[in-house]
Amino acid sequence: MAKKSFAGLDIGSYYTKVVEIKEKKGVATIENVAKEKTPKDFFVQEKINADIASEFLKSVFSNYKIKNKNVAVALNSSFVITKTVTMPLVVDEEIEQAVMWEAEQYAPFGMDQVNVSYQVMDKDADKNKMTVLIVLTKKEIVESYKEAFKKAKLNIEVLDVDIFALANAFFRNEYEESSKHNMLIDVGYNSTKLIFTKNEIPTFSRYVDFGFKYIIEEAASVFSVSQDESAIMFEKFQEMEDSKKEVLLTFMQDKISKLYIQIKNSIGFYEANVLTTYDEIDNIIFSGAIGIMFEYLKNTMPEDIIKRNIARIKPFNVFVVNNSGFEDILSNESSLYSLAVGLAVRSL
Repeated sequence: MAKKSFAGLDIGSYYTKVVEIKEKKGVATIENVAKEKTPKDFFVQEKINADIASEFLKSVFSNYKIKNKNVAVALNSSFVITKTVTMPLVVDEEIEQAVMWEAEQYAPFGMDQVNVSYQVMDKDADKNKMTVLIVLTKKEIVESYKEAFKKAKLNIEVLDVDIFALANAFFRNEYEESSKHNMLIDVGYNSTKLIFTKNEIPTFSRYVDFGFKYIIEEAASVFSVSQDESAIMFEKFQEMEDSKKEVLLTFMQDKISKLYIQIKNSIGFYEANVLTTYDEIDNIIFSGAIGIMFEYLKNTMPEDIIKRNIARIKPFNVFVVNNSGFEDILSNESSLYSLAVGLAVRSL
């Protein structure tokens, strides 16, 4: 029986991205790539507006001729509680009960108000311990997703978390680096998410109050353009004349320094409060909006960060691309699609 494939759907605050990947005889191919601006009223606080969301999703799948109605979608990590915990090793039949007891320690509400998911990441029989990733989400958030996607005639096959989708995209495309100690940074429109991983296990994640929208808004004022024009200006950065690139880079270097400070502080907190022994971070990987300008901004990063190996994510690195229409997207905007790729490959 052929393995079921599904489309990876990353619903961002500014853009919604869809990536469809199919695998045949061991070869994974990019079948479809889509990007549309997310309606302003798509989200109502933490939940989805079912009426607006369903009509929007229908139009995206129709306009881009995406026939696959089975999807993997990610929750915003600010809406969930995630914990990687070490627990006594128990037999498989008792894992769920043990996880539920552990999850109760972290639930800010009654257990009847949350959904609990978990994944056993590692088992160490010699030490009689196991590492488990636990995720807690309000039931009302999950129900709002179910309602919206049902109205859009889409089937949610996987409900993931954005930072784990990011890590999954990295692991899939950078197999040789995936077991190392990595710090992944996704710069979104409203916020930035950080996740540290080692041996493909999430060790710590953090939500940072820095979004690309602040840069877009200020650039719109400085360059006397609309916010939509400002956003496009950054997206089309690589196509600009060198003189215009220089002007935009000079503007960016000051604004992006706030993010570098947050990264430095996060590394300091992680090393001081999470690591039990000193362990150098091997790679710092950027994703999201900053990825488009990464090669130009790399040399402006503070020295205490630049000492690490710094790169941008290449989410389409290991896939075959048959459609020439995707070439510009994959070369210029690829870092915007990393979460959608990480979701799409869940079916592989």
